[in-house]
Amino acid sequence: MSSPTPCTTCGQPLREGARFCTACGAPVTPVLVVEAQPSRRSRAATGRASGRPRPAPPVPAPAPALGAAFDGAPTVGVGRRLLAYLIDAAVVAAVAGGVLVATGHVFYGALAAAELALGIVVWEARTGRTFGNLALGLRAARAESPYAPGLGRGAARSLVMLAGHAVGGVGQLVVVGSVGFDRGPLRQGWHDRAGRAVVVDVRAPRGGAGAAVAPHVQGVPAPFIPTGPQPSAVAAPAVAPAVAPPPPPAGAPVPATTQAPAPAVARTYVLTLDTGEAMTVSGPGVIGRAPRPRPGERCDHVVVVDDPERSLSRTHARFGVDGRGFWVADAGSGNGTLVVLPTGQTLVVAEDRPTPVPAGATVRIGDRSVLVDPLPGS
Repeated sequence: MSSPTPCTTCGQPLREGARFCTACGAPVTPVLVVEAQPSRRSRAATGRASGRPRPAPPVPAPAPALGAAFDGAPTVGVGRRLLAYLIDAAVVAAVAGGVLVATGHVFYGALAAAELALGIVVWEARTGRTFGNLALGLRAARAESPYAPGLGRGAARSLVMLAGHAVGGVGQLVVVGSVGFDRGPLRQGWHDRAGRAVVVDVRAPRGGAGAAVAPHVQGVPAPFIPTGPQPSAVAAPAVAPAVAPPPPPAGAPVPATTQAPAPAVARTYVLTLDTGEAMTVSGPGVIGRAPRPRPGERCDHVVVVDDPERSLSRTHARFGVDGRGFWVADAGSGNGTLVVLPTGQTLVVAEDRPTPVPAGATVRIGDRSVLVDPLPGS
Protein backbone atom coordinates (compact mmCIF):
# COMPACT_ATOMS: atom_id res chain seq x y z
CA MET A 1 0.00 0.00 0.00
CA SER A 2 1.46 3.42 -0.95
CA SER A 3 2.03 6.12 1.72
CA PRO A 4 -0.31 9.19 1.60
CA THR A 5 0.88 12.28 -0.18
CA PRO A 6 1.62 15.26 2.13
CA CYS A 7 0.13 18.72 1.55
CA THR A 8 2.65 21.09 0.00
CA THR A 9 1.42 23.95 2.25
CA CYS A 10 0.98 22.49 5.76
CA GLY A 11 2.56 19.05 5.42
CA GLN A 12 -0.52 17.15 6.61
CA PRO A 13 -1.31 13.87 4.82
CA LEU A 14 -3.90 14.11 2.08
CA ARG A 15 -6.64 11.65 1.39
CA GLU A 16 -6.46 9.82 -1.92
CA GLY A 17 -8.32 11.72 -4.62
CA ALA A 18 -8.77 14.87 -2.49
CA ARG A 19 -8.85 18.21 -4.27
CA PHE A 20 -8.33 20.40 -1.12
CA CYS A 21 -6.39 19.89 2.07
CA THR A 22 -8.77 19.32 5.02
CA ALA A 23 -6.30 20.91 7.43
CA CYS A 24 -5.43 24.22 5.72
CA GLY A 25 -7.84 24.31 2.76
CA ALA A 26 -5.09 24.72 0.17
CA PRO A 27 -5.84 23.25 -3.28
CA VAL A 28 -3.99 20.12 -4.19
CA THR A 29 -1.62 20.53 -7.16
CA PRO A 30 -2.15 17.68 -9.64
CA VAL A 31 0.89 15.57 -10.48
CA LEU A 32 1.29 14.79 -14.16
CA VAL A 33 2.96 11.54 -15.04
CA VAL A 34 4.55 11.59 -18.51
CA GLU A 35 5.55 8.24 -19.97
CA ALA A 36 8.55 8.34 -22.26
CA GLN A 37 7.77 7.21 -25.80
CA PRO A 38 10.34 5.35 -27.91
CA SER A 39 11.73 7.18 -30.93
CA ARG A 40 10.79 6.36 -34.50
CA ARG A 41 14.11 4.66 -35.11
CA SER A 42 13.76 2.47 -32.04
CA ARG A 43 10.18 1.55 -32.99
CA ALA A 44 11.31 0.66 -36.52
CA ALA A 45 14.20 -1.38 -35.14
CA THR A 46 11.87 -3.15 -32.71
CA GLY A 47 9.47 -3.94 -35.54
CA ARG A 48 12.26 -5.39 -37.69
CA ALA A 49 13.64 -7.37 -34.79
CA SER A 50 10.27 -8.85 -33.96
CA GLY A 51 9.66 -9.82 -37.58
CA ARG A 52 6.36 -7.97 -37.80
CA PRO A 53 5.79 -6.66 -41.35
CA ARG A 54 5.38 -2.94 -41.73
CA PRO A 55 2.10 -1.93 -43.42
CA ALA A 56 2.52 -0.90 -47.05
CA PRO A 57 1.63 2.70 -47.91
CA PRO A 58 -1.70 3.11 -49.68
CA VAL A 59 -1.46 3.04 -53.46
CA PRO A 60 -3.54 5.76 -55.14
CA ALA A 61 -6.04 4.56 -57.69
CA PRO A 62 -5.03 5.31 -61.26
CA ALA A 63 -6.80 8.19 -62.95
CA PRO A 64 -9.27 7.22 -65.66
CA ALA A 65 -7.79 7.42 -69.17
CA LEU A 66 -9.56 7.26 -72.53
CA GLY A 67 -12.82 5.43 -73.05
CA ALA A 68 -13.19 1.77 -73.95
CA ALA A 69 -13.77 2.64 -77.60
CA PHE A 70 -10.09 3.59 -77.92
CA ASP A 71 -9.24 -0.10 -77.32
CA GLY A 72 -6.41 0.78 -74.91
CA ALA A 73 -4.52 3.12 -77.26
CA PRO A 74 -2.22 5.30 -75.07
CA THR A 75 -1.83 9.04 -75.33
CA VAL A 76 1.49 10.51 -76.45
CA GLY A 77 4.00 12.51 -74.41
CA VAL A 78 5.77 15.76 -75.20
CA GLY A 79 8.85 14.23 -76.88
CA ARG A 80 7.08 12.52 -79.77
CA ARG A 81 4.61 15.38 -80.10
CA LEU A 82 7.48 17.83 -80.64
CA LEU A 83 9.15 15.47 -83.10
CA ALA A 84 5.93 15.11 -85.12
CA TYR A 85 5.56 18.90 -85.27
CA LEU A 86 9.19 19.33 -86.39
CA ILE A 87 8.62 16.81 -89.20
CA ASP A 88 5.59 18.78 -90.40
CA ALA A 89 7.54 22.04 -90.18
CA ALA A 90 10.41 20.52 -92.16
CA VAL A 91 8.05 19.43 -94.94
CA VAL A 92 6.52 22.91 -95.13
CA ALA A 93 9.98 24.55 -95.14
CA ALA A 94 11.22 22.19 -97.86
CA VAL A 95 8.26 22.96 -100.14
CA ALA A 96 8.53 26.70 -99.50
CA GLY A 97 12.26 26.61 -100.19
CA GLY A 98 11.73 24.73 -103.43
CA VAL A 99 9.16 27.26 -104.63
CA LEU A 100 11.47 30.11 -103.63
CA VAL A 101 14.36 28.64 -105.59
CA ALA A 102 12.19 27.91 -108.60
CA THR A 103 10.52 31.32 -108.77
CA GLY A 104 13.01 33.62 -107.07
CA HIS A 105 10.16 35.43 -105.28
CA VAL A 106 9.74 35.34 -101.51
CA PHE A 107 6.02 36.00 -101.89
CA TYR A 108 5.45 32.78 -103.79
CA GLY A 109 7.50 30.81 -101.28
CA ALA A 110 5.49 32.24 -98.38
CA LEU A 111 2.23 31.59 -100.24
CA ALA A 112 3.18 27.96 -100.82
CA ALA A 113 4.08 27.56 -97.15
CA ALA A 114 0.74 29.06 -96.03
CA GLU A 115 -1.27 26.89 -98.41
CA LEU A 116 0.52 23.70 -97.36
CA ALA A 117 0.13 24.56 -93.66
CA LEU A 118 -3.60 25.11 -94.19
CA GLY A 119 -3.82 21.81 -96.03
CA ILE A 120 -2.14 20.01 -93.13
CA VAL A 121 -4.61 21.58 -90.70
CA VAL A 122 -7.60 20.39 -92.74
CA TRP A 123 -5.98 16.97 -93.27
CA GLU A 124 -5.48 16.46 -89.53
CA ALA A 125 -8.99 17.73 -88.75
CA ARG A 126 -10.57 15.29 -91.20
CA THR A 127 -8.36 12.21 -90.67
CA GLY A 128 -6.18 12.83 -87.60
CA ARG A 129 -3.08 12.44 -89.78
CA THR A 130 -0.17 14.72 -90.62
CA PHE A 131 3.23 13.95 -92.10
CA GLY A 132 4.73 13.72 -88.61
CA ASN A 133 1.82 11.69 -87.26
CA LEU A 134 2.13 9.19 -90.10
CA ALA A 135 5.88 8.83 -89.59
CA LEU A 136 5.54 8.19 -85.85
CA GLY A 137 2.26 6.23 -85.82
CA LEU A 138 0.20 8.95 -84.12
CA ARG A 139 -3.37 10.08 -84.67
CA ALA A 140 -5.29 13.11 -83.44
CA ALA A 141 -8.77 12.29 -82.17
CA ARG A 142 -11.64 13.67 -80.17
CA ALA A 143 -11.16 13.41 -76.44
CA GLU A 144 -14.38 11.43 -75.93
CA SER A 145 -14.39 9.12 -78.98
CA PRO A 146 -11.80 7.60 -81.38
CA TYR A 147 -12.76 9.82 -84.33
CA ALA A 148 -10.93 12.61 -86.12
CA PRO A 149 -11.35 16.01 -84.42
CA GLY A 150 -13.37 17.59 -87.24
CA LEU A 151 -13.07 21.04 -88.78
CA GLY A 152 -14.44 22.94 -85.78
CA ARG A 153 -12.07 21.46 -83.24
CA GLY A 154 -9.22 21.50 -85.72
CA ALA A 155 -9.73 25.24 -86.27
CA ALA A 156 -9.65 25.88 -82.50
CA ARG A 157 -6.37 23.98 -82.16
CA SER A 158 -4.88 25.84 -85.12
CA LEU A 159 -5.79 29.27 -83.72
CA VAL A 160 -3.84 28.51 -80.54
CA MET A 161 -0.88 27.32 -82.61
CA LEU A 162 -1.13 30.45 -84.80
CA ALA A 163 -1.00 32.62 -81.69
CA GLY A 164 2.15 30.75 -80.70
CA HIS A 165 3.75 31.46 -84.09
CA ALA A 166 3.08 35.16 -83.54
CA VAL A 167 5.25 35.16 -80.39
CA GLY A 168 8.75 35.46 -81.77
CA GLY A 169 8.30 32.59 -84.21
CA VAL A 170 9.05 30.05 -81.46
CA GLY A 171 5.92 30.28 -79.33
CA GLN A 172 4.45 27.30 -81.19
CA LEU A 173 7.15 25.12 -79.64
CA VAL A 174 5.98 26.25 -76.21
CA VAL A 175 2.40 25.43 -77.16
CA VAL A 176 3.35 21.91 -78.26
CA GLY A 177 5.61 21.55 -75.22
CA SER A 178 2.70 22.43 -72.94
CA VAL A 179 1.75 18.77 -73.24
CA GLY A 180 4.36 18.19 -70.54
CA PHE A 181 2.41 20.38 -68.11
CA ASP A 182 -0.56 17.99 -68.12
CA ARG A 183 0.08 15.29 -65.52
CA GLY A 184 -3.22 13.57 -66.26
CA PRO A 185 -3.73 10.54 -68.51
CA LEU A 186 -4.96 12.61 -71.48
CA ARG A 187 -1.69 14.59 -71.78
CA GLN A 188 -3.28 17.56 -73.54
CA GLY A 189 -1.48 20.73 -74.58
CA TRP A 190 -3.06 24.15 -74.59
CA HIS A 191 -4.20 23.73 -78.19
CA ASP A 192 -5.59 20.25 -77.40
CA ARG A 193 -7.67 21.65 -74.56
CA ALA A 194 -9.01 24.40 -76.81
CA GLY A 195 -10.02 21.81 -79.43
CA ARG A 196 -11.05 19.07 -76.95
CA ALA A 197 -8.68 16.67 -78.67
CA VAL A 198 -6.02 14.09 -77.80
CA VAL A 199 -3.18 12.46 -79.70
CA VAL A 200 -2.87 8.66 -79.38
CA ASP A 201 -0.28 6.09 -80.43
CA VAL A 202 -1.97 3.67 -82.84
CA ARG A 203 1.10 1.42 -83.09
CA ALA A 204 1.51 0.76 -79.37
CA PRO A 205 0.71 -2.83 -78.30
CA ARG A 206 -2.47 -3.05 -76.30
CA GLY A 207 -4.74 -5.78 -75.01
CA GLY A 208 -8.21 -6.38 -76.37
CA ALA A 209 -11.12 -4.83 -74.61
CA GLY A 210 -12.71 -8.19 -73.94
CA ALA A 211 -9.74 -9.93 -72.32
CA ALA A 212 -10.87 -11.32 -68.99
CA VAL A 213 -8.00 -11.00 -66.51
CA ALA A 214 -8.62 -11.40 -62.82
CA PRO A 215 -7.14 -8.42 -60.94
CA HIS A 216 -4.65 -9.15 -58.18
CA VAL A 217 -5.20 -7.24 -54.96
CA GLN A 218 -2.09 -6.71 -52.86
CA GLY A 219 -2.32 -8.38 -49.51
CA VAL A 220 -5.00 -10.87 -50.59
CA PRO A 221 -3.71 -14.35 -51.44
CA ALA A 222 -4.60 -15.73 -54.82
CA PRO A 223 -7.14 -18.54 -54.79
CA PHE A 224 -5.71 -22.04 -54.82
CA ILE A 225 -6.41 -23.85 -58.06
CA PRO A 226 -5.92 -27.61 -57.80
CA THR A 227 -3.81 -29.18 -60.51
CA GLY A 228 -4.17 -32.82 -59.55
CA PRO A 229 -6.92 -35.18 -58.42
CA GLN A 230 -8.70 -33.98 -55.31
CA PRO A 231 -9.68 -36.34 -52.47
CA SER A 232 -13.40 -36.67 -52.00
CA ALA A 233 -15.10 -36.46 -48.63
CA VAL A 234 -16.72 -39.91 -49.03
CA ALA A 235 -14.92 -42.74 -50.76
CA ALA A 236 -16.82 -43.82 -53.85
CA PRO A 237 -17.54 -47.53 -54.17
CA ALA A 238 -15.46 -49.48 -56.63
CA VAL A 239 -17.11 -49.88 -60.00
CA ALA A 240 -16.35 -52.83 -62.23
CA PRO A 241 -14.76 -51.83 -65.54
CA ALA A 242 -17.14 -51.69 -68.44
CA VAL A 243 -16.95 -54.61 -70.85
CA ALA A 244 -16.85 -53.71 -74.53
CA PRO A 245 -19.71 -55.26 -76.53
CA PRO A 246 -18.72 -58.09 -78.86
CA PRO A 247 -18.10 -57.16 -82.49
CA PRO A 248 -21.00 -57.77 -84.89
CA PRO A 249 -20.85 -60.97 -86.90
CA ALA A 250 -19.36 -60.90 -90.36
CA GLY A 251 -21.77 -59.68 -93.01
CA ALA A 252 -24.05 -57.87 -90.55
CA PRO A 253 -24.88 -54.24 -91.45
CA VAL A 254 -22.96 -51.66 -89.44
CA PRO A 255 -25.19 -48.82 -88.18
CA ALA A 256 -24.13 -45.43 -89.49
CA THR A 257 -23.06 -42.82 -86.93
CA THR A 258 -25.12 -39.69 -86.94
CA GLN A 259 -23.50 -36.21 -86.58
CA ALA A 260 -25.24 -33.03 -85.56
CA PRO A 261 -25.73 -30.81 -88.61
CA ALA A 262 -23.74 -27.56 -88.65
CA PRO A 263 -25.85 -24.46 -88.03
CA ALA A 264 -26.98 -22.86 -91.25
CA VAL A 265 -25.50 -19.47 -92.12
CA ALA A 266 -28.03 -16.81 -93.03
CA ARG A 267 -27.88 -15.46 -96.57
CA THR A 268 -29.92 -12.31 -95.98
CA TYR A 269 -29.40 -9.75 -93.23
CA VAL A 270 -31.34 -6.78 -91.90
CA LEU A 271 -29.40 -3.54 -91.40
CA THR A 272 -31.09 -1.11 -89.00
CA LEU A 273 -29.72 2.43 -88.84
CA ASP A 274 -29.78 4.46 -85.63
CA THR A 275 -32.58 6.52 -87.21
CA GLY A 276 -34.85 3.45 -87.33
CA GLU A 277 -34.51 2.90 -91.08
CA ALA A 278 -34.10 -0.77 -91.97
CA MET A 279 -33.11 -2.57 -95.19
CA THR A 280 -32.28 -6.13 -96.20
CA VAL A 281 -29.00 -7.02 -97.89
CA SER A 282 -27.85 -10.29 -99.39
CA GLY A 283 -24.70 -9.37 -101.31
CA PRO A 284 -21.81 -6.93 -101.50
CA GLY A 285 -22.43 -3.23 -101.05
CA VAL A 286 -21.05 0.13 -99.93
CA ILE A 287 -22.17 2.52 -97.20
CA GLY A 288 -21.33 6.13 -96.53
CA ARG A 289 -22.34 9.74 -97.00
CA ALA A 290 -22.28 9.46 -100.82
CA PRO A 291 -20.91 5.95 -101.50
CA ARG A 292 -19.64 4.80 -104.88
CA PRO A 293 -18.30 1.33 -105.73
CA ARG A 294 -14.89 0.89 -107.30
CA PRO A 295 -14.73 0.57 -111.08
CA GLY A 296 -15.52 -3.03 -112.02
CA GLU A 297 -16.49 -3.95 -108.46
CA ARG A 298 -19.70 -5.90 -107.95
CA CYS A 299 -22.10 -3.89 -105.84
CA ASP A 300 -25.65 -5.03 -105.09
CA HIS A 301 -26.46 -2.44 -102.43
CA VAL A 302 -25.62 1.26 -102.07
CA VAL A 303 -26.57 2.53 -98.59
CA VAL A 304 -26.62 6.33 -98.31
CA VAL A 305 -26.58 7.61 -94.71
CA ASP A 306 -27.70 11.15 -93.94
CA ASP A 307 -24.88 12.71 -91.92
CA PRO A 308 -25.25 16.45 -91.20
CA GLU A 309 -22.17 16.35 -88.93
CA ARG A 310 -20.07 14.97 -91.79
CA SER A 311 -18.51 12.30 -89.57
CA LEU A 312 -18.77 9.80 -92.44
CA SER A 313 -16.57 9.60 -95.49
CA ARG A 314 -18.16 9.54 -98.93
CA THR A 315 -17.51 5.80 -99.21
CA HIS A 316 -17.00 4.87 -95.58
CA ALA A 317 -17.10 1.05 -95.59
CA ARG A 318 -17.84 -2.01 -97.72
CA PHE A 319 -19.87 -5.03 -96.66
CA GLY A 320 -21.02 -8.36 -97.97
CA VAL A 321 -22.26 -11.86 -97.19
CA ASP A 322 -20.15 -15.00 -97.62
CA GLY A 323 -19.96 -18.51 -96.16
CA ARG A 324 -19.21 -17.11 -92.68
CA GLY A 325 -22.09 -14.67 -92.70
CA PHE A 326 -22.10 -10.88 -92.78
CA TRP A 327 -18.80 -9.00 -92.93
CA VAL A 328 -17.64 -5.38 -93.08
CA ALA A 329 -14.37 -3.73 -94.18
CA ASP A 330 -13.25 -0.14 -93.80
CA ALA A 331 -12.86 1.76 -97.09
CA GLY A 332 -10.08 4.10 -95.96
CA SER A 333 -12.44 6.37 -94.01
CA GLY A 334 -11.30 9.31 -91.97
CA ASN A 335 -12.99 8.31 -88.71
CA GLY A 336 -12.63 4.54 -89.01
CA THR A 337 -15.04 1.64 -88.57
CA LEU A 338 -15.71 -0.35 -85.38
CA VAL A 339 -17.68 -3.50 -84.59
CA VAL A 340 -19.30 -3.56 -81.13
CA LEU A 341 -20.06 -7.18 -80.22
CA PRO A 342 -23.14 -8.12 -78.15
CA THR A 343 -20.76 -8.70 -75.21
CA GLY A 344 -19.63 -5.07 -75.36
CA GLN A 345 -16.17 -5.81 -76.78
CA THR A 346 -15.05 -3.41 -79.52
CA LEU A 347 -13.17 -4.52 -82.63
CA VAL A 348 -11.31 -2.13 -84.90
CA VAL A 349 -12.02 -2.89 -88.57
CA ALA A 350 -8.93 -2.68 -90.77
CA GLU A 351 -8.94 -1.12 -94.20
CA ASP A 352 -9.92 -3.52 -97.01
CA ARG A 353 -9.88 -6.51 -94.60
CA PRO A 354 -13.31 -8.15 -94.15
CA THR A 355 -14.25 -8.55 -90.49
CA PRO A 356 -17.08 -10.99 -89.58
CA VAL A 357 -20.02 -9.35 -87.82
CA PRO A 358 -22.01 -11.76 -85.61
CA ALA A 359 -25.76 -11.52 -85.20
CA GLY A 360 -26.83 -8.73 -82.88
CA ALA A 361 -23.58 -6.77 -83.25
CA THR A 362 -23.42 -3.05 -84.08
CA VAL A 363 -21.21 -1.48 -86.74
CA ARG A 364 -20.02 2.02 -85.78
CA ILE A 365 -19.21 4.31 -88.73
CA GLY A 366 -18.34 7.83 -87.69
CA ASP A 367 -21.03 9.09 -85.35
CA ARG A 368 -23.61 6.70 -86.79
CA SER A 369 -24.35 3.06 -85.97
CA VAL A 370 -25.90 0.12 -87.84
CA LEU A 371 -27.41 -2.92 -86.11
CA VAL A 372 -26.88 -6.22 -87.96
CA ASP A 373 -29.37 -9.11 -87.60
CA PRO A 374 -30.01 -12.15 -89.82
CA LEU A 375 -33.35 -12.26 -91.57
CA PRO A 376 -35.43 -15.04 -89.95
CA GLY A 377 -35.86 -18.00 -92.24
CA SER A 378 -33.08 -16.98 -94.62
